[in-house]
Order: sequence, then C-alpha cells, then structure tokens
Amino acid sequence: MFNKNKKLYLIILIFLFFTHTLNAKSINISHNQEISLLENSHIYFTTKTIGLERIIDKNLFQPYHKKQINIGASQQTIWIKIELTNSTSKPIEKLLIFTSPLLEYISLSQKETNSTSITSTIKGASYITDSHTTLFPYFTIKIHPHTTTVYFIKVQSRYEPIDFKIVLKDRTTYINEDQIQQFINILLIGVVIAFMFYSLLLSFYTKDKSYRYYSLYLFMLIYQQMTYLGLTQIYLPHYLVKIDIQIPIIKINILLITAALFAISFLKIRKYSTLYNIYKSFIIIAILEIIMLSIPGLYNLDIVIITGLLFIIFNLFSSIKTYLDGYTQARLFIVGFSIVFISYLLIILNAMGLTSIMQEFQNILIFGTAFEALILSLAFADRYSILQKEKDIADKYILNESKERAMIIEYEVIKKTHDLNNALKTRELLLKEVHHRVKNNLQIILSIIRLQSDKIEDERVSNKFTNLENRINAIAKTYNMLLIKENLDEIDMQEYIDSLLFDICETLQHSQQDIEIQTDINATVPLRESVYIGLIINEVVTNAYKYAFDNKKGNIIISLQKNAHDYILSIEDDGKGFQLLEYKDTLGLKLIHTLVYDQLGGSMELNTEMYTKYIIRFTI
Repeated sequence: MFNKNKKLYLIILIFLFFTHTLNAKSINISHNQEISLLENSHIYFTTKTIGLERIIDKNLFQPYHKKQINIGASQQTIWIKIELTNSTSKPIEKLLIFTSPLLEYISLSQKETNSTSITSTIKGASYITDSHTTLFPYFTIKIHPHTTTVYFIKVQSRYEPIDFKIVLKDRTTYINEDQIQQFINILLIGVVIAFMFYSLLLSFYTKDKSYRYYSLYLFMLIYQQMTYLGLTQIYLPHYLVKIDIQIPIIKINILLITAALFAISFLKIRKYSTLYNIYKSFIIIAILEIIMLSIPGLYNLDIVIITGLLFIIFNLFSSIKTYLDGYTQARLFIVGFSIVFISYLLIILNAMGLTSIMQEFQNILIFGTAFEALILSLAFADRYSILQKEKDIADKYILNESKERAMIIEYEVIKKTHDLNNALKTRELLLKEVHHRVKNNLQIILSIIRLQSDKIEDERVSNKFTNLENRINAIAKTYNMLLIKENLDEIDMQEYIDSLLFDICETLQHSQQDIEIQTDINATVPLRESVYIGLIINEVVTNAYKYAFDNKKGNIIISLQKNAHDYILSIEDDGKGFQLLEYKDTLGLKLIHTLVYDQLGGSMELNTEMYTKYIIRFTI
C-alpha cells in the first residue's frame, strides 16, 4: 500500500513539474486581459559580466515561479527569458511594462522562432528619452500571427534597489491607468507641498524652528518621493534624472538629518541629554555616510537602509518617551509619525528584499506624509491651546501673588508710615528743644552783655556793646520764631524782619529822631540763610540810624523778593551817604561782605555817594 501511494505521489509531482515547465516555455497573449509574465519565465542571476549567447549556450536559465523579482539593493545582473505566442490570425501589439521607475538599465532583445537574428532596445532611468511620459518604463512589442517570439531581458541597477513585476497590457488601457495614477501622485505631492509652505510660513510667524525644520524635511521627502514614484523621470531634464538616480545615499541621509532636527526641536529633546546625544550621533553618522559611501568604490546602500531603520524606530521611541514624561504635544507627533513609520518600515523592508508589498502600495509614504503633515499642522492650534491654559494658570497665580503682595506692602506701608510719623514727631521735638536751648543761651549772653554795658560810662565802648547786642539779638530772633511756628524748615521773613527792626528801633532810636522804616517782604527763607539776612539788615540799619541822617530825620526802605532763579535783598536810605574807601575796613562792612559773598554765595551792588543803597542777590 505504501509503495502504491509513493508511486502515485511521484507521478503527480512529475505531472505538476512537467505541466509547470510547459507553462513556463510559452505564454499565449491572444486574450486582451493583463498578463503577468515573471511566473512563466526563465531567469538567471549573476554578478559576473557574461554575454547572452554564452548564457543560452550553457543553458543557464532556470524556471521562475514568482510574480515579482525583489533582490533589494543588490548589484546583480538579472537575465530573463520570456516566450510569447500569438495563436491568432492577426498581429498583436502589447506594452511590456516594468513596474518600477527606479530600474536604471533595461535591455530587451527578441528572437523569433526559426530565426537566428537578435535585436535589442535599451531603456531605464539612466536612458531617459523625450518619449518617456509614463511612471513605469515599457517596451512596445508586436507579435505576428501564429508566431512565437522569445524575449531576453537584461536588468541592472547599480544605485537603486531592484523590485519589479513584468506585465503585458494594451496601450490604451495602460496609458489611461497611468494618467490616473499620475494625477493621484501629483495631487498627493501637491498636498504635501502646500503643507510644506504652510509650515514655512508658520516658522516665520511663530519664530519656531521646528516648523522650519519640518518644511525642509517635507522638501527632501517630496524630492525623494518624486523619484520613487517616477515623476522625476517624467518632468525633470534628462541630465538631472541621470544625476538624481545616482544619489539615493545623499537624499536618504539628508532626509534623516532634517527629520532628526525637526524631532529635536518639536519634542524639546535638548532636555533629555541621552536622547539628544543619540540624535546628534545619527546626524553625524548621516554626514559621514554622505561623504564616505558616495565614493564609487565604497558605495553601499544597505548600510544607509539599516541606519534609516534604526532611526525611525528610535524616533518613534523618543516621541513616546517625551509624551510619557509629560510633554502633551508629543501625542500629535506620535499619531502623525506612526503612519509614516509604517510606510518607512515597509519601504525599508522592500529595499532589503524581504517583502514586495510596496508593489501594491507605491504611494503609501506620500499618502502617510500628507496625513502626518495634516496632524502636525494642528500642532500650532494645539500648542496655542496648551499655552493659553498655562497662561490662565499663570495669570491666576500672579493675581493671587499680587493680592498677597499688595496686602503685605499695604501693611508695611502703614507700619513704616507710623514709624516715620513717630520719628518725625520725635525729630520736631528734638529740634524744638535744640532751638529752645540755643535761644536760651543767646538770651543769657544778651543779659550778660547788657549787664556789662550798663556799667560802662565810655560812650564809644557802650556803642560797641550795643552793636554786639543787636547782632546777637538778630540771631536769637530766628530761634524764637521757630519755637512758636509749626514749620521748622522755613522762616517767614516778613514777620522776622519786622520783629528785628522793632528791636533795633527800641535800642537805637532816641526821642529826637524821626526815622521811618518801610518794608516790602515777600519770601520765606531757611533758618541758616535767615540768620545771615538778619545780621546784614542789622548792620545796615544800625549804621543808617547812627550816621546817615544829620538832621535826625529820614527814611529806610527794605525789600526782599524771590524771583524765578534768586532772591533780591534791597536796603536803601535817603541819608547823606558816605565815602566807601574811608570806611571799607570797618568791622560792619567787613561783616556784611563776609555774609554776602562767603555765607550766602551771592553778589552785592553798593551805592554810597548821594545816599546809601545795598542790592544783594543770592540763591538758595
């Protein structure tokens, strides 16, 4: 029984193999449906330089049973043998389409049955022509009625990963599908461009570097995706396409650098020294890869792909870490980047040759980026909302602090005011006590002088004592006024001078004299200056009484006015005057000069020829 089953299984396997081999030999293209060719083809992979004739001679082609070829970033050369049969009575024209815009070199050679001639045509990203208007490269093939044509295809890519299918389609069907796909891709690119400019404007408006870095990141992503989707090969000049297809390492690493700068700024990574140092390490590695791996002999896209894989994993981890540490806005980064993370992960796995899912979703990254940009564009409103809440909390805190501080300040002001009032009252009492004692001392001195004066019979000596008494009295008057007034800073000069003149008249005017004194006083003066003014008036008026009037009759006019800038003291009599040179060395004039110039810091005009007039100016 076992032997019978074993023979049955062997027969079935042989039948399946034979059937599959037969299917692999020739593909009938008579129907109008889309036909996938690779699973019915023969393929030979090699890293050596070998000609087609040698491969045919040595029968190196092997049956291939998958719908796509994905060898990642490999520099292998792929030889493909496909047999196409037209069993109809009409010629059939089809498009042989390669579903990857990144294939750099595609050579199509054809050999008809019963013919030894082989003709070749070359296409690919490195051989772009003006006729290239579709996302994918294709060849137009025409098979005659009842004919089988063998096609040999050579595929090479030195700089880009290799991942493609080969399908047959009608021209009209494919061109229509391609235009729709181009429209979708351009629309998605346009959406991302709009978000790029929006982020750039936000960076200038908010002064936030993260939006500027994000706009740079979007620019590099748009550039990279235009190549990946085949738009660059259509819309850029041919020479730029040839350069562009050779610099994936530069583009990928600049994309990584801008993404890192954006994450550092948006997630406030500088607060986390470890994360920040890792981001800086990725940036340094990316720069080194641009410099080193772009050298032809050192070119290695696999290293760049692995670096990118590690970076997107770390980037997602960092956003989750900052969110868990309390940075609320990181949630938007997590949501937006999660979609992009899946897209990047699939692209990287595809580039490593581990999956071919991107054949079905080639624009998934640009779609995910549009979604991410939409989410992150809401970050501005979210940040404003967060800042507004923080501001309200801060305003409330500041208001409470202000109220508390106002209460403390009010209490301190009341306390300090009370203390100052007490100190001021104490000061006033002390000053009054000082003034009282000075006045008493001056009164004692005056009493002693008067006692001594009463005993002197010599009239000349007695006059000197009288002059001294009047001078001391002029000083004592000011202190007496301070004791009866509330203001201890200023002396009312009208009251002070009138009282002083009254005492002078009582001391000097005899019954036979008829001297009238007129005053025009309009000023208040501090204590120190009032004493000097009183001494000056005492000297001038005393001299006028004694020497100015021969007929014992006359007038004395005293004026003290305050102007905008100074004080003017005027003392004038209508007496006989005197010779200034004759009396300039007398004690009275010396005293007046000292008081005016040295004590008051003023100036004096003196007229003594026909009458006597003093005009004294000073400032306080």
